[in-house]
Amino acid sequence: MKKIIGMLFLLVVSMVSVCAQQEVRKKQFNIEKSGLAIEGYDPVAYFTDNKPVKGEEKFSAEYRGATYWFASAEHAELFKKDPATYAPQYGAFCGYAVSIGKLRPVDPNIFQIENGRLILQHTREAYDLFNEDLKKSIEKADKNWPVIVADHIGKPVKYDEKANPTASSN
Repeated sequence: MKKIIGMLFLLVVSMVSVCAQQEVRKKQFNIEKSGLAIEGYDPVAYFTDNKPVKGEEKFSAEYRGATYWFASAEHAELFKKDPATYAPQYGAFCGYAVSIGKLRPVDPNIFQIENGRLILQHTREAYDLFNEDLKKSIEKADKNWPVIVADHIGKPVKYDEKANPTASSN
């Protein structure tokens, strides 16, 4: 009987752990209430077409708690084979904001591919500030991102209105 109770306990602990990990993954992405990432833009198109392209719901994939839409079945398949390559950095939050320890939404039209990484920005000014010293900005964002994620686990995302001087409120 003790073995059965012990196994049940381990099963419950495992299920709680899996649920907690799924919640962590969801909090790592700038997603709409429906779970849609990047406002439905195709993350693969940034790489293949070098521009933002709206995706379609019929071509979709899930990755780490976020749903992505694609412009074609081919793009969806590319993503499914290697989602980490195509998913936006910093959970699809503004790269500049993350580099200064803040969270801001993004404009899917303001982006760059740097060392094979898709980085989105909130405004053109954020893009310019991020690129003043791109290497240092990326280093700061990479260092800040795990801390930001940890600070937001279990809390609704609250954007900092002062991430950059001309940030509009979203």
